[in-house]
Amino acid sequence: MAQQLWTRSNKPPGLPDNLLLDHNALLAVTAPHFETQPHFCQRWVRQVVQATFGDQFDEFWEPTAAATGQAFAVDFRLVVDPHQGSQPGDLLYKLTGSGAAGHVAIRILGNRVAENSSCHWNGRDARGLRKLTEFGHADLIVRLALE
Repeated sequence: MAQQLWTRSNKPPGLPDNLLLDHNALLAVTAPHFETQPHFCQRWVRQVVQATFGDQFDEFWEPTAAATGQAFAVDFRLVVDPHQGSQPGDLLYKLTGSGAAGHVAIRILGNRVAENSSCHWNGRDARGLRKLTEFGHADLIVRLALE
């Protein structure tokens, strides 16, 4: 039986928001209806966040990962001090690279990231997982968990 995406209304009792997003990001690496083309990391992350939290964070989404990261940074309420480090369910932004578009991934359990990246492109799908150490330094950490 295929696992289902969880929202705040159908998640297991007591599951914190960060693990809710972690669960959905892991599923969205292979689930249908999520962006598969390379160079659309921002679209893929937005789809995962919207599947998890609905339109709650729509005010922040911009055309590129770099611009969205900047929108979160300007608001600052959801930004984590980089000295605290990231947790599963955090959005990890690289504000440079991929041209001027930047890059974004979702940190998941096991010190990994789930992402849509050209490094995973196999001719059909750019979604995949990689080690956090392979992802490297995040310029900005955003924690959407409100609990």
